[in-house]
Amino acid sequence: MKNFNFINFVIFIQLFITVRSRAIDSKEVSIIYEHSFELEKYKGRKNDEWEVENLEGEVDTPENNIIKRMALESDEEFEAKIQELANASEEKRDEDVVDEVPNEFPHPDDRLMKRATISSSEYFGSQLSSFEKKIYDAINNIFNKSTISSLAIELKNIESLKIKKSNIQTYSSKGVGALVRDHPEYWWIKKYNIGYSTKGSYLTKLKLTISSSYSISQINSYKSKVNSKASSIATAAKKKSGTYNRLLYIHDYLVKYIKYKDGADYSYNVYGALLKNSCACEGYAESFAIISRLISVPTICVSSSSHKWNYVYIKNWYAVDVTFDDPTVNGVTYDSGESKNLSHKFFLIGSNTVIKKDKTYTTYSNRKLVSYLEFPNATGFKYPTLSSTAYKP
Repeated sequence: MKNFNFINFVIFIQLFITVRSRAIDSKEVSIIYEHSFELEKYKGRKNDEWEVENLEGEVDTPENNIIKRMALESDEEFEAKIQELANASEEKRDEDVVDEVPNEFPHPDDRLMKRATISSSEYFGSQLSSFEKKIYDAINNIFNKSTISSLAIELKNIESLKIKKSNIQTYSSKGVGALVRDHPEYWWIKKYNIGYSTKGSYLTKLKLTISSSYSISQINSYKSKVNSKASSIATAAKKKSGTYNRLLYIHDYLVKYIKYKDGADYSYNVYGALLKNSCACEGYAESFAIISRLISVPTICVSSSSHKWNYVYIKNWYAVDVTFDDPTVNGVTYDSGESKNLSHKFFLIGSNTVIKKDKTYTTYSNRKLVSYLEFPNATGFKYPTLSSTAYKP
């Protein structure tokens, strides 16, 4: 009898974990399910997984460069400039952003179909279905405020949308995945959890909660500091002449002041890149995207199965890989503050640009873009076509 009671208890616990609650009416049963999904970048990709060779004795930074780059200025000069520019207001930053590209992949919603251009900060969001965009917009609406008070959104009374339970994991992953890719300034997103109610085959309610390694108070504190740092770098870049020189300034700053580091939570976001001066490829690419948009240059993040970098739009799409321009040279890894390994081999280049001897951008390392964004089941997204040649200033 004791064994029978124990078995019944175990079965009860298993049912409780799988199904949170049941609400029974005269005809249907409504069940609340829960699932959790982690961003792929936090699952860990080591540097040795890259299909890339060490640069050996190849880095050459000409003394008579086209501009005097911040990366070659003294640390005292740099800190003085940052202090001078640190009070740039968020309102001014927003006014300066133009950031528009042709709408190659229009959203089915009429409001986007009628537009000739989109912002690079909604490049992937514009490819979502209407329900996926609802998820995207709902999260965006709570995170784009100066102070964040919640990490959760709830969509109620959605039965009329006929969203099938079997599709919700794909829909939610695409909505969150596109948001994370479009908005790297929401660097605190690490996982998301969904709970949903069904009636028959269709959802009646969806609750989505973002999971983070940081508390809300930490997010608000660090967010302000990250924004201030990004704004300072962007404001300094604007003092350079022309788009090419401004982007070069941002690129060189990131190369000088970031040291490659894998393994920590902050390694994969802009908090690590801009405040810790230490990150993996995700931090380099996402920081470059945020700051480039602040100087009105459309920039998106793209990824292969093992790496993340940028596409930049200047009347055509060009590649920038800040991580690969901060290389190990002759086995030496340079600390933050060093520019001896500063390279421009991956700055505004095209698909056929020669990187080394007979190797081009596409053959030098793994550049095959994956079809998903941030989560394996967030599939079907399209990328812009890269120019075959490098940008000529």
